[in-house]
Amino acid sequence: MKNTHNKSEAEILRQKAEELLKKKSAGTASPFSEVESIRLIHELEVHQIELELQNEELRRAWADAEVANDKYIRLYDFAPSGYFTLSGKGEIIELNLSGARMLGKDRQHLKSSLFGFFVSEETKPIFSLFLEKAFQSSAKESCEIVTDSEGGLPLHVLLTGVVSNNKEHCLVTAVDITERKQAEETVRESKENYRTLIENMGEGVGFLNIEETFVFANPAAEKIFGVDKGKLTGLGLNDFLHGKNIGIVNNEIRIRKQGKNSTYEIEIISKDGSKKDIMVTATPSFRDEKFIGTFGIFRDITDRKQAEEKIKHKNEQLIQANAEKDKFFSIISHDLRGPFNGFLGLSKLLAEDLQRFTPEDIKKIAGSMRDSATNMFSLLENLLEWSRLQRGITSFKPESFLLMPMIDDIMHTVMDSANKKEIEISYEIQADLEVFADEYMLASTIRNLASNAVKFTLKGGKVTIAAKSVPGHSVEISIRDTGIGMNHEMVHDLFRLDVQTNRRGTENEPSSGLGLLLCKDFVEKHGGKLWVESEEGKGSVFYFTIPSNAEGLMKTVISNSVSEEDKEVQIKRMKILIAEDDEISDSLISAMVDKYSYEVLHVNTGVDAIHACLNNPDIDLVLMDINLTGMDGFEATRQIRQFNNDVVIIAQTAFSLKFDRVMAIEAGCNEYLSKPIDQDELMVLIRKYFSV
Repeated sequence: MKNTHNKSEAEILRQKAEELLKKKSAGTASPFSEVESIRLIHELEVHQIELELQNEELRRAWADAEVANDKYIRLYDFAPSGYFTLSGKGEIIELNLSGARMLGKDRQHLKSSLFGFFVSEETKPIFSLFLEKAFQSSAKESCEIVTDSEGGLPLHVLLTGVVSNNKEHCLVTAVDITERKQAEETVRESKENYRTLIENMGEGVGFLNIEETFVFANPAAEKIFGVDKGKLTGLGLNDFLHGKNIGIVNNEIRIRKQGKNSTYEIEIISKDGSKKDIMVTATPSFRDEKFIGTFGIFRDITDRKQAEEKIKHKNEQLIQANAEKDKFFSIISHDLRGPFNGFLGLSKLLAEDLQRFTPEDIKKIAGSMRDSATNMFSLLENLLEWSRLQRGITSFKPESFLLMPMIDDIMHTVMDSANKKEIEISYEIQADLEVFADEYMLASTIRNLASNAVKFTLKGGKVTIAAKSVPGHSVEISIRDTGIGMNHEMVHDLFRLDVQTNRRGTENEPSSGLGLLLCKDFVEKHGGKLWVESEEGKGSVFYFTIPSNAEGLMKTVISNSVSEEDKEVQIKRMKILIAEDDEISDSLISAMVDKYSYEVLHVNTGVDAIHACLNNPDIDLVLMDINLTGMDGFEATRQIRQFNNDVVIIAQTAFSLKFDRVMAIEAGCNEYLSKPIDQDELMVLIRKYFSV
């Protein structure tokens, strides 16, 4: 159809050309010769062919242009982005199908409409400014809007516009970025949720850079390290470390830089001065195979460590209790049965064959029976005293007295054994030397040690009891013998319950080893220590220290109460009330707590304890004797709890009955201790409530 149309136009054009030629040549003779005419005709024919070729090329070019135009129209209409041609007022001059879909209307209905009509109220000012700037600057401008089409969901659209060459229109590209916006919102919400999660975690979380300083830390981490909000940034772990913990952390850093995760425990000193045990879980972070820092999780395990320490202590106590039980049954089954067997055998002989024994034989048998009974009595006495010690019901009443007269009184029983073995006992003690001790415990200690010295000394040997004053308000007492002595291994195991070290004396005298354990406990009750020097075949020397006066007892209590753990743990200075009606007990408790107090108040009745707490609401700790004169400690505690629930009250009593413990807790006491007060147990409670 198009080719036919093109041919008719050519024919018409030729016809007009022939008519013009006829008119022009009608009145004139041809100026050309025949040869020239032929040549001219030839040129014209060639030119005609050229024109025909050009015409064909034009027809092909026209067809290509139509194809290109069709492609452009298709590309424009079906492009994924919307295309708009807008006037200066925002009127839609032209748009493609994608643009129409964005606005939710048919394309024909959108032409001549204002684009701003389809923009949400919130983003209309943004669109208006965008259009204004595009026409003013002639540069490419961009903005983000939200469409507001009827019946459709709002879309987030990115507009990019540039003014046309004639400055009359703005050519706008519109890209639907709704999915991107939704993804960004999802990411934002995810980040917000992550931030909320991190900030509300009970565990500390932080990121440390390659310099091992914090660039981020959550509130839990700030709390663990004892810093205000935002103050952990810029600090490093080394700012909180001390001692061996520095080396631990440096070693873990080397491990992380090798790409390995690590979990370790360290002790830190937080900025508020408190010491804490923390567990660190560290995960290295790399970018392009280069170490850039560490993600750290920090857990405060102080309570767990303290619980583990308590469990360890309890386990040690159980092991000790088992060893004591084994020792007890060993004595019952072996050491006590031996004297009983001898006694029963001799009594059976007398009962069944008395008539065949001479008076001299009977006297000899009676002497052996007396020795067996004496050994049994001594062993039973030691067993009873040891049992009382283990149950914490041994009374402790130190007082001042001269040492030598007391030794004279207790050595009669020892002298009988010594005389039988022709052993000389001598003394190197000044007559006016005084000690401050529980007389019964000291007498039992010296008697046991002297008896052992005689027992393990050969006939004709020598035992020397000496005493002298030493620095620290103490007296050093020694019992030296020329006996069989001990090897190094026996000396090492001498005071261990779980090792059997007892042996028979030089004349087969029985020995349970229990007496030495009693001596050690008695000496340590006084804050002293017991030790031995011995060489096999040359004899032994047992030394122990005892206070020379009340001041000496207090100083040893204070010295022994300062353990390595106390040196590490910081305890707040306290205002303390001691409610105690026994002067010696009051002095001992004062010595124990002196290091941790800035003021100590003393009362000796329950009523006075109540008044002291009323008048001093800043009291931190009350050490309440349950058996006070008049109003007892139970009732005094109940009265105090009516107006003060914060003060820590520790009950103390000379009785170790379970009923008393229950009564104390029900009355309102926080803790309960048995007398005599064990300084280690008291320090554990003070650390529990007053560590900083």
